[in-house]
Amino acid sequence: MSISRRPRLPARLLFAVSLLAVGLSGVAQADGEQGYQALRDWIAASNPAPDSVTPGQHLGEKDRAALEQLIPKTAWQYYFFADMDMEIAAPGHYPPPPEWGAHVQPGYSLDERGVLKGFNGGGYPFPDVTEDDPQAAVKVIWNMLWRPGQNDIDMPMTTWMRSEGGKLDRKLEYISVNSTYARGEKCLVPGYEEVKSKRIMEFRSPRDMAGAKDMSVSFVDHDREDSGWLYMPAQRKPRRTLASERTSELMGMDMIREDLDGFGGKVHENNWTYLGTRNVLATINVADNPEIGGPHLWVPHKARWEVRKAHVLLIEPKAKDHPYSHRIVFIDAENFWTLWMFAFDKSDDQMLRMSQHFLKYTESYAEEMPQQAPYLKQDLSKNVGHFVLMHLGEVDINAKKPHATITHCYTKKRVFSSARARQFYSLRSMISGRR
Repeated sequence: MSISRRPRLPARLLFAVSLLAVGLSGVAQADGEQGYQALRDWIAASNPAPDSVTPGQHLGEKDRAALEQLIPKTAWQYYFFADMDMEIAAPGHYPPPPEWGAHVQPGYSLDERGVLKGFNGGGYPFPDVTEDDPQAAVKVIWNMLWRPGQNDIDMPMTTWMRSEGGKLDRKLEYISVNSTYARGEKCLVPGYEEVKSKRIMEFRSPRDMAGAKDMSVSFVDHDREDSGWLYMPAQRKPRRTLASERTSELMGMDMIREDLDGFGGKVHENNWTYLGTRNVLATINVADNPEIGGPHLWVPHKARWEVRKAHVLLIEPKAKDHPYSHRIVFIDAENFWTLWMFAFDKSDDQMLRMSQHFLKYTESYAEEMPQQAPYLKQDLSKNVGHFVLMHLGEVDINAKKPHATITHCYTKKRVFSSARARQFYSLRSMISGRR
């Protein structure tokens, strides 16, 4: 009787196959940890107490078991590394300006789509949000969209775009100047009551972008698309930009326009679910623009963190051609700034993009002065007395490329007079360079 034998694979090929199996197993494990359901399961797990980590501690990879309870699971792959250092601070209290809410005009409401109608700023539209409110999710996002501190600033910025291993692909230097027009019972510039805010962004480097300017105008009416203009020196005239293209990447960075501030889209174009509150670690009041660490130089290192209570929102786009299946945002329950955002790929429900923000409270500038922009000197001491959180930067990671965009902001409060705002944000001044 003959016995058939399968041909024996060469030892070298067997070794290669085994390595591939291990690699695929590792990829599958990483994908599982970065999937939408994995994050939902993490959110649903028992909520750790705010004192589960001790203020004054410096925690690292050896403390991963404790940190995993407070850092969203989809971020673990990037935030745990050999020499990581997280300084834990006591949870702080960051109240809004004393006059915040005093100038809100009554008579506004949410329509059947969840769109805020008749509100023109001056405070949070919904200062008291309860978890049992069927409209809790949209009320939280409206508070985020109208929070204090997001405008009325000069914001010089430096951005690094890095691939794996920390390879620097591109570096940008630019300045953004933002102003709030809608201020409750009055408007910054009389006659422009339909305008919510205006922003001009001007690039300094790299050379191929130097002198480029982008102006955007957002409106109080949420159903109205933002207005935008882009000026390139080589073209010598501005052209309109399409604000409706919210799912296109922004200036080649690892984010789309809708990712700004965690959510910068249209409320009625999404379905909203409130997932409750969850305690998370956040860089809510950093001492300085944080160092960047990790094997790819993608995440904050030697930064100050504190445990924050966050509203957790699930955002699901209605459009079938949207790149995201789900988006989950963690929004601070006291001041309504976005702390973390995770967006999942429609093709496989694995994480596509994430962002994490660095903030600093203006009153802490009296004792801790962060970095100056490398190309511009500012008097940051003037931030004291405004009682708002300032944006000191963020991390934006594209998990599928894989690639990351890291930004440091050097933010100073700036409030224009009515006449100055009218002149500064005019299209003629943007083109001519008159400031």
